[in-house]
Amino acid sequence: MRRVGAGHPGGSVGVAVLSHTVPAPRSRGDVRLNYLRIADLVVGMKHGEPGLDLIVFPEYGTHGFGGGGSDALTMPGEDVDVFARACRTAGVWGVFSVSGGRCRPDPDNTIVLIDDRGGVVQRHSRAAGRRGGDPPEVVAGPGGLRTGLSIVRDDPAVGQGCQFRGAELLIRYQAEPDVPASAQVQAARAAAWMGTCYVVAPNAAGRAGRRRWSGHSAIVGFDGVTLGECGDEEHEFQYAELSIGALRRARSGRALLERTLRTRALARAS
Repeated sequence: MRRVGAGHPGGSVGVAVLSHTVPAPRSRGDVRLNYLRIADLVVGMKHGEPGLDLIVFPEYGTHGFGGGGSDALTMPGEDVDVFARACRTAGVWGVFSVSGGRCRPDPDNTIVLIDDRGGVVQRHSRAAGRRGGDPPEVVAGPGGLRTGLSIVRDDPAVGQGCQFRGAELLIRYQAEPDVPASAQVQAARAAAWMGTCYVVAPNAAGRAGRRRWSGHSAIVGFDGVTLGECGDEEHEFQYAELSIGALRRARSGRALLERTLRTRALARAS
């Protein structure tokens, strides 16, 4: 794990992202054990990084990979209750995958943002294999950063919609198996540069059956520079401090430059 400072005291948000393994639960007990392990990670990482404000887990890290069905092992809400208690205990925000595997009866891929008091601030769902699901939304996140959740597997316009709505921090899920790590990270860097926003791109690591996840979860600065990137090992994480002031100054400067260029273009046209 490499710790990167990107801000100044009092004006930054500490963020961690994990390359968690994809579980293969076979029983209700297996699922419950995985919930508790994730909850322990939340509390333990806060102890290890006192400046941690937000922790992001990858898609499929809770229930595994695969379709739901009538033999689902858990019902909606059980996982969220466990994660909410962990966030409240640790005093930290968290983003968690609450779909996948045989564990949920609903077919949609869903992620939730939980605040440091255990409240669900945002829930974002995308229907696997087809366009649809929740429209992009941006909410006040840790430290006041305007935060958007995006699953861009089937419709990249979702991430763009979050950026257009002023997201300062974009949690960008693109956790398809067998996708090269370089493609994942390059897409996150491009999204950060185009939106002048921080991007956290979580990805699972390791194998689940015949599928393989490349890892390389990343935290990217608003200028497209990678602040922290995991390798391909399971359970690896990265931590970075995101400067709120630097981001907002960069946005103001970029907006001023764009206005100036438009004014000059109009003057030349007339």
